[in-house]
Amino acid sequence: PKFHREPWICSREKIQISEDCKIFAPANMRAAQDLPGYKSLIDHYMLNRYTLRYSGGLVPDVYQQFTKTQGVFSNPTSDGSPAKLRLAFEAAPFGLLVEKAGGKTSDGISGNSILDVQINAVDQRTPLCIGSANEVDRFNDLVVNKKD
Repeated sequence: PKFHREPWICSREKIQISEDCKIFAPANMRAAQDLPGYKSLIDHYMLNRYTLRYSGGLVPDVYQQFTKTQGVFSNPTSDGSPAKLRLAFEAAPFGLLVEKAGGKTSDGISGNSILDVQINAVDQRTPLCIGSANEVDRFNDLVVNKKD
């Protein structure tokens, strides 16, 4: 059978991610055992009745941010829970898209943009927080201990 190509349909001219959100997607929950700040962040989401969105993957969770125009995905690391996301193929490309849409990213170490991290190896792994700016700032405050 011949492949039939349908034209692309533009659902929105410009997607803008809100600064605030009430949807969270926590990844690497084992890190909460090692990082008191990450446990505090998860507690904040639960106490303030944020909506949990967790698919187990970066791609569907960030896609949700674009469709709902809000949200935050956090994937910190610890000695007991090393980084799994690949900088060159996952974190940096999605970081570029989210930042272009008005969101923010954190490298999970310095609290700076994931786009500022130099790629030194094809398989380089990294922590990541990505999404609505105020929630990335909250991640930096509680998990990275970076005050803006």
